[in-house]
Parts: sequence; structure tokens; C-alpha cells
Amino acid sequence: MSRALRGLAALLLALLAGIGWAGAASAHPLGNYTVNRAVIVRLGPTAVALRYVVDMAEIPAFSELQAMDTNADGRTDATELTAYAAAACEADRRGLSVELDRTRAGVAQWSAPQLSFPAGAGGLSTLRLVCSFGAQLPASHGPLTIEVADTTNDGHVGWHEVIIAADPGVSITTSDVPAVSRSAELTAYPLDSLQSPPQVRTGSATFRAAAGAAGSGSATDPAAPLVRSTANDPLAALVGGPLTPLPVVLGILLAAGLGAAHAVSPGHGKTLVAAYLIGSQGSRRHAATLGLTVAVTHTAGVFLLGAVTLLAGQFLVPERVIGWLTIGSGFLVVLLGAGLVLRAARGSRDSRDHVHGHELPHEHEHPHEHAHPKRELRARNVVALGLAGGMVPSASALIVLLVAITTGRLLFGLALIVAFGVGMSLILGGLAVATTMVRGAVTASGGIASHPLVRRAASAVPLVAGVAVLAAGLAVTIGALARFA
Repeated sequence: MSRALRGLAALLLALLAGIGWAGAASAHPLGNYTVNRAVIVRLGPTAVALRYVVDMAEIPAFSELQAMDTNADGRTDATELTAYAAAACEADRRGLSVELDRTRAGVAQWSAPQLSFPAGAGGLSTLRLVCSFGAQLPASHGPLTIEVADTTNDGHVGWHEVIIAADPGVSITTSDVPAVSRSAELTAYPLDSLQSPPQVRTGSATFRAAAGAAGSGSATDPAAPLVRSTANDPLAALVGGPLTPLPVVLGILLAAGLGAAHAVSPGHGKTLVAAYLIGSQGSRRHAATLGLTVAVTHTAGVFLLGAVTLLAGQFLVPERVIGWLTIGSGFLVVLLGAGLVLRAARGSRDSRDHVHGHELPHEHEHPHEHAHPKRELRARNVVALGLAGGMVPSASALIVLLVAITTGRLLFGLALIVAFGVGMSLILGGLAVATTMVRGAVTASGGIASHPLVRRAASAVPLVAGVAVLAAGLAVTIGALARFA
């Protein structure tokens, strides 16, 4: 098969993957930003063995790889990898607290760290680090209570679990954590827990030596996967295709389609856009402005987050930047919703004043056709709505940027990111156009639309829409602030 045909086949596979991609999780099971940690405790007759496992998704792993390259030669050699693993495990050991009957136990490193880089989205690496620690038990002891706490706080979101199991010859009488890892020690995450991963950082158990007692759980570290089972991100896969004209054009079109699919997935403000334009009586020109603003803002957001990851990934956690942008987006929506409510209230008051001003006796009826002043929707409000809808960049687009940088295909990667943003804007802008057309058709139609009850209900729509936008903005802002807590 020729190279061009192979490239077209890859594009077709990406397209098929993209069909079901809109509602799927990102390349890493828990998201491309996550750092996941597990503490696996094995209680033996004479000592406690602890395995500390770290699983980093593509974006934090990318930052760590940049930090490992201490001589800045563009690659990591064995010496740099060994030094990084030793330093990382030492930091994790200091963050690990182990107490036996309320007395702090000395935790020491028992064996060399295990560092591996399973392949992730677009050929980017993820990172898996396994540190082996241990603590000796008193020479002569009865029942003991062990309390383990992982106090490490790197600012990243992710899966956190503590496992306490017993070796043969030891029995556990009470425990507040399981003996078997639900994630197979961060190698296979349960699908039903991805939206709300566990945040277990402490565990305790009471145990004692017991002749003939059977152990629980597995004493072996699951093998690190060579490739993530969910590493086939369709947008990131496009970057590695052939750079001949036909595959490039098809790739850009597919990126736009994936952006459109991203826009129709939950959480991208489709209801918000419709409610705002209904409540503010926006025009098609406003809808076009909205779509353009979404495209420009989303693309700029990806570049901003890419710069943060490249230049300050060790100091500024990318998902924190996402959180700040989400708070800013929610605050903008709150302001827009409040403006709609005030505008609707003023319009209702003006209508009452106008009616009251005409309650004069007349000797004969006359047509009442003079025009009421119409409050035009300001362009800056539409731009603000577009900013709110596009300022939080998608992780998949950031992955494309990082893949493009590492593979030397920056221009193609930028074209895909822009196309992705255009696809998003076409959906949100198209929704805005459809909303204005439907509203205009209903307003202009006769029949039931001219009935007094219908007209009275229609007059309440701006206020209802404003309240809906305000509530949505408050929900987004409060949710984002809660994640920072």
C-alpha cells in the first residue's frame, strides 16, 4: 500500500473514531491533565511494605519530560531518568506518613524506582513511576493499628486511592480501605468511576500476626501498559498523517468536524446561546459575530495554555489555568445574565408607562402605529458571550499543539487547531442564526402569535431568558470555585 493510501486509511479510521468521540472521555481515561496516585500497603509479620504508584497523563508527563532534560539537549538519557526517579520517589516518601499505634514509623526506600512511559495520545508519552518503601514492625508486638496518609499535593486533579492488604501469616481485623485496588494499581480505571474518581488519601487498619492466616490481595505490581487503551485521540492522530495535499485538506476538514462534534457535546453553552439571543433579540449579524469570537477565543486559549505548559509547566499547573478561565467565563455569563434581567425589567416598566400615558378619553378610535424605541443588542455583549463560550480550551486541541511541536509539524498542527475552533463556531453560530430566524418567524406570523395571551407570554420571554442565563453563569462560577477549594 502506498504512503498516500496509508495516510487516507488513517484519516478514515480517525473519522470513524470521531463519530463516537463527542461524548467520550479524553485520551487518558481520567483526562489529559490528571496525575493519579495510589498507595498500596502490604502488612507482613515483621515489616510493612509500601508501593507508591504515580500515573501521569500526557500533559503533566510532557512537562516532566522537559524538566528531566537537565542538560537541554532535547532528549533524556539514562542518567537523567535515574536522577529524576530518585528525586521524585524521595519527594513522595517525605509526603507519606505512616503511624503504628499513633507512633510515627520510619519509612525507608527498599528498592530502586521503576520508571516507564506508556504511549498516549498522538504518540505523546504518559508516565508511570513506582516507588518501593518499607517500615519495620516492633520485634515483639500484639495487635497493631496502622494509619497511612498521603500528604502530597501537586495541585493536579486525579484518582487517589489507598489499599491495605495482608501477607500470609497476618490477619486484618478492621480496615476502612479495601484490600484490592479498583484500578489495578492505576493500570485499568473502572468506567463507572471516571466522572467522579475516588479521593482517598488516608487509610487505617488493625492487624495481628496469626499462624496460618491467609493473605489478601495481590503482592505483585501490575505490569505497566506499553500503550494506553484509550490513546487513540482522533484529532491528535491527524498530526502524524502524510503532508501531501489531499490528506492535509481532508485532515483539516475532519478537524473542523471534530470541533463541531465537540460543540454539540454536553457543557458547551448551546442552551445558553439560544437563551441569550432570544432574550436580547439578537440579529444574524450578532450570530456571525458570536461564531467568529468563539473561533478566535478558543484558538487563542489553546495557544495560551500551550505556552504555559511549555514555559511554566513545572510551576503553573495547566488545569489551574483552565479553572481560572472557567471562573472568568462564568463571571462573564453572570454579567450578561444580569444585564438581560435589568434590560427586561426596564422594558416592562417602559411598556407600563407607555400604556398608562395613553389612558385618556377619546371621542373615536384611531390607529396606534407610532414606533417604540428599540434597545439594540450591543456588539460588545455578543463578543463577551463568544469569549465565555470559547475561552476554555479543549484538552484535545492542546494535545494536538504539543504533538505538533514534538514532531516538527507546527504549521499543520496550528491549521488543525484553527479548523477545530472554526467547527465549534459554526455550530454555536449556526444555533444563534437558527434561534434568530425562528424568533423572527414567530414574531412576524399572524394567527395564534397575535393572540393577547400569546403576546403576553412572549413579553415575559426576555426576563425568563435573563434569569436562565444568570443561573447558568452562577452555576459555572460556583462549580469552578468549588474545585479550587
